[in-house]
Amino acid sequence: MNKTINNILLKWWLWPLILIVLQIIHYFIITSCYNIGADVTDNVLRVVNFRDPISIISVILIIVNICIWIYYIIKKHKKAIAGHLILMGVAAVICLYNIISVGIWWMFNSDLVDDFGRKHPIPENVEYHEPLSSDYIERGNESGNRDTWLQIKEGGQGGIYYYTFYVPRDIDNGEIWLECYEITENIRLSSKTIKERTLQEITQDNRGKYTGPKEFSIYEGVWEEFYLARIEVWFQDSATHTKQKISEKIYKVEGWMR
Repeated sequence: MNKTINNILLKWWLWPLILIVLQIIHYFIITSCYNIGADVTDNVLRVVNFRDPISIISVILIIVNICIWIYYIIKKHKKAIAGHLILMGVAAVICLYNIISVGIWWMFNSDLVDDFGRKHPIPENVEYHEPLSSDYIERGNESGNRDTWLQIKEGGQGGIYYYTFYVPRDIDNGEIWLECYEITENIRLSSKTIKERTLQEITQDNRGKYTGPKEFSIYEGVWEEFYLARIEVWFQDSATHTKQKISEKIYKVEGWMR
């Protein structure tokens, strides 16, 4: 029984043929992407990012085929070497065509991939700030004008920002960080990265001073499709580990197109 299974698994045409079939299936999936319109499904996103199961299995099969081909070379199976190489060439051509097709689709439809901004238009009668576009950042002071304490400045590209924050003198030792939320549905933005990138330690040395500037990115959305985000400053006391929000401002933002 085991010998029969081994003989089947070592058929020179089996593994490249499976790879070819998968690539043909992939071709039809990618072709369908050209006709999807504005609503891009999660399945399509996985295809164009090569994160779908077929892409993952294809990579595994490529590795398997290379190992089997090396096995045939070692065993000096000339027919298997030649036949296997021809089928792998066919698979490689289809695979390359699929990659080029995905590249073309992405070039002309990348704005469809993330329509977060389009789905969250800026509501009327809501006051908001725009990120500063120059190197000058308005400074707050100890007069109690908290609206000047948090300042957001544009980075080198849309969706990339810098922040500074005036640390009150009466705050305890601890840490501060940013949390960002889309205002109409209260969706937390880029939660996996913003806290990590904006986290700063607060000690007696930086009380009454400005922190940063520190860079962070908002990934939801694409360039030039603006929406409103509530940017909050959070503080955690190092002694009691209690958390509290100490500041917030609403900003007009856009997503960074990675």
